[in-house]
Amino acid sequence: MLELAHKLADSDSKFFGGWVLAGVEAHIHGQATELENRVLLTKERKCIIQVLGTDQQQVVKELKVFLVLPKQQLGSKAKVAEVPTGKMLVKHVFSVQEVRDYVAYTGDENIIHQGEHPVIPGLCMAAWLQQALRLTELDWRISFLAPVYAGDELAVYAAEQELAAYVGSFKVFAIKL
Repeated sequence: MLELAHKLADSDSKFFGGWVLAGVEAHIHGQATELENRVLLTKERKCIIQVLGTDQQQVVKELKVFLVLPKQQLGSKAKVAEVPTGKMLVKHVFSVQEVRDYVAYTGDENIIHQGEHPVIPGLCMAAWLQQALRLTELDWRISFLAPVYAGDELAVYAAEQELAAYVGSFKVFAIKL
C-alpha cells in the first residue's frame, strides 16, 4: 500500500493543499512492476484519483481515493460516542516522527500532516494496519469519519465483514471487507 500512496502523491499538487481523504478503495493481489495515476473526477470540492499497479499482464493493485475540500474546519463536526463492538485486534499510537517519515517517503505535502500535532494521513493508517495484520492481499473499502492526530491511541476492532478503528469511544474509520 505504501508504494501506491507514494505514486498517488505524484498527482497534481492542487489536490493535496488542505484536501481531506474521505474514502479509499484498495485492492492488492500481487507485486506490481508498473504504477500509473489517473484522475477520474475533478470538481470544485471533490476529486477521485486512481493508482493502478500492473505486473506486465494484468492489474494486481488498485488504489482509488476520494478527496474532498471541507467547507468547515477539520475536526469541527460533532462526534458521536459509541461503544466499540467486536474483537480488538491491534492498537497503536502514531508519533509525529512516524507522520514525518511517511510524508517524506510518499511525498504527501498536505499542510494538515505537518506541525506539532499533525493529522495522521489516512493511507498511513491503512498501510500500518495492513502490516500489523500481515496481509499480502486485501480488498478494502475505507470510509474516514474523523481525523486522528499524532499522539491519539488508535484501536482497531473486527466485527462481521468490517474493521472499525476508534480513538477512545469515537469511530474514526471503517473498513468494509
